[in-house]
Amino acid sequence: MFAASENAPLGACIQQLNSTLETIFSQVRQLVDETRSLWARVLEEGRQPTAKDLATLRPGIDRQLLATGAFGCGGGVILEPRCLADREMHLEWWYLADGGKTMPLRPNFDQRRENFYDYTAMPWFSRPRSTGSSCVEGPYVDLYGTNMYVLTFTMPIVVDGRFIGVAGLDLSLHNVERLLIRSLMRLEHEAVLIAVDGRVIASNSPNWMVGDLATKLLQPLPEQGERLALAEPEAGWSLVRLPALRKVA
Repeated sequence: MFAASENAPLGACIQQLNSTLETIFSQVRQLVDETRSLWARVLEEGRQPTAKDLATLRPGIDRQLLATGAFGCGGGVILEPRCLADREMHLEWWYLADGGKTMPLRPNFDQRRENFYDYTAMPWFSRPRSTGSSCVEGPYVDLYGTNMYVLTFTMPIVVDGRFIGVAGLDLSLHNVERLLIRSLMRLEHEAVLIAVDGRVIASNSPNWMVGDLATKLLQPLPEQGERLALAEPEAGWSLVRLPALRKVA
């Protein structure tokens, strides 16, 4: 059993992690709601939405992206192919550039080109489409956007029972990790925050490196070890507290 003196810091750590996830998903949910409202207005006009219609979402995207502070690096809406009247594939995605300005992401959608960007194959798109649930993908290197190590939070957008795409935010893993470590460092024992696939998101010990796969932490833990699922089940994150005491320099 762990010492009672550590229960309070552990509870505070879990509370902070849950609060962080809840805030991020709340911001993504607002993008979902704005997109659904736009879609409904256009359909009431008796026409299919166009890329120009989607461009009107930019103020809301900027608002949610800037609200993430130093953590956010991209955000927007990615559409299911053939949902728009004038585009086969389309995304209304913006990323933070120098000076706090937002710039549009313009990937290549020409299937004849070597650098064709098939976002439908990305887990952050395919999982919400197939499950109807939100997801967190990563950490991974965003090779098609910022080239940063990121976490991608997405939620499905459904209108009249039809999946039309996802809304999402990219968060800088480096900045998120710094926030999470503050809580983890309060714990006396080694603690590791892991994604659903066992990839390390943050840790208070040099024995566990961010981005590494620690699949053994998904298996039965050593005696006195403990795995605590976070309140947002769709994120798939869990905090693993291990029996070993954290080494203090």
